[in-house]
Order: sequence, then structure tokens, then C-alpha cells
Amino acid sequence: MRNCMFVSSISRRIESSINGFQQNDFESALVHYFPALDKTAKKRYPKDGVGKRIKKFLDDELDIITYIATQNILRINVNGITFPEAIYKFGRTSIAHEGELDPRLNFNNESGMSIGQLWNLPPSFIIGLIISVVLAPENNSEQLKGRYTVAIHGDRFDLSTQWGNRSDFRSYMEQKFGRAIFENNL
Repeated sequence: MRNCMFVSSISRRIESSINGFQQNDFESALVHYFPALDKTAKKRYPKDGVGKRIKKFLDDELDIITYIATQNILRINVNGITFPEAIYKFGRTSIAHEGELDPRLNFNNESGMSIGQLWNLPPSFIIGLIISVVLAPENNSEQLKGRYTVAIHGDRFDLSTQWGNRSDFRSYMEQKFGRAIFENNL
């Protein structure tokens, strides 16, 4: 049981990201998401520079992100660009330096998922990104001010109770797949 719960910039940014997502303002959702991602990645990889730690964190959590987004576990590498690299380069870096998403990264359901010169991903990837930060063990003492429930492939989760619960979520994924998929479920 977590005794000392608090609202830090991570949970405040995640809450703002969720609110942006709920309003279909995906760029705003990501503007708020990326600082929470960076602070979480810095907890995990304190000696690494910003780009390296963010890409490592996203790679660590790629199974959860892609499962939430697609109901599958995907490792994507197109023309030498992986999912973590695309999110960092076309998402985080562009928003931090230009104030908007790079045109090579888009989140919509209108034209389906396509990955290549243009990374067009369904908005469910944003939910996967948000939840990967919530589930990170480093964030187990965080809390949200509001109550948020998310439906993932027919199952409902109270995000307020999920902070730091990556191991439990991976167990849930293994149950859904009907087999072990993680060597040591951490």
C-alpha cells in the first residue's frame, strides 16, 4: 500500500493531458504529456541526457503503449526510425522547440494507421503514452485530483489507483494473451 500520495508536476501534467485528450485536442494533450514523460524518464535514468532517457523509457514501456493502442505488442522500425525515436523527434522535440507537432506525426482515426514518411497513429496511442507514465513504478506515490476511468479493450480501469502498477498491468496483459509474455514481470 502506498502511504504518502502527492500531486507533483507529473500528475498535474498527466491530468491536463487527459483533459486535452477528452476534448480531442491531441496536440494539447501531448504538450502536457511530454514534461511528465521527461520527469518520469529522469527518475529512471538520471544520468542520461533528455533524448536518450525519453527514448529508453518509451522503449521500456512499448509493450504497454502498443497493447493499449492496438491490442497487440508491436516493435516498429521504419527506415531506421523506431516508435520511441518518432515520438521523441516528431513529437516531443517539435513541440518543445516549435510549439507544435512535426507534420510527420499525426494522431487521427480518419485515414487509419500508417507508418513511413508520415506516422499517422490512432489517438489510442496517446492514451497508451499517458498510461505508461501512470504505470511507471517511479510514480507510485503520485495521485490525480480528479477521478478518471479508462476503458481498455472492454475492461475499465480507475487511473487514480493505477499509479506505479506496471507489474499488475503486465499481469493483466498476460491474462488477456493467455500466456506468459514477460520474463520477469517488473
